[in-house]
Amino acid sequence: MSLTPPNSNDACLSIVHSLMCHRQGGENEGFAKRAIESLVKKLTEQKDELDSLISAITNNGVHPSKCVTIQRTLDGRLQVAGRKGFPHVIYARLWRWPDLHKNELKHVKFCQFAFDLKYDSVCVNPYHYERVVSPGIGE
Repeated sequence: MSLTPPNSNDACLSIVHSLMCHRQGGENEGFAKRAIESLVKKLTEQKDELDSLISAITNNGVHPSKCVTIQRTLDGRLQVAGRKGFPHVIYARLWRWPDLHKNELKHVKFCQFAFDLKYDSVCVNPYHYERVVSPGIGE
């Protein structure tokens, strides 16, 4: 197995395998694989964004990366393996915070296509969001 991360010219399967190695747990492996496959396939025509995703995930957001966008659906949600969820939340759970709740994400200033900006494209780069945990009951 090569230690260098894949790039957008590699086979979909090897990109998915590499990105699976960086998941944080939480979701079952089947769901995670389907979610990552779906995203990689959506990005095959946007090679620079696919490379940004690979770079962001494989270096854990250490280096700044560009937006990674997918088309916004009518209800804003993405269906993966029979489950619907907000795309930026699905991928943030997968690669950063497995116990994330959907109302705990806030986009970083430099993200141009953040979910809450309501553009036709939605950024799903998990390093373009930060977690904002609300105080628990009784604190």
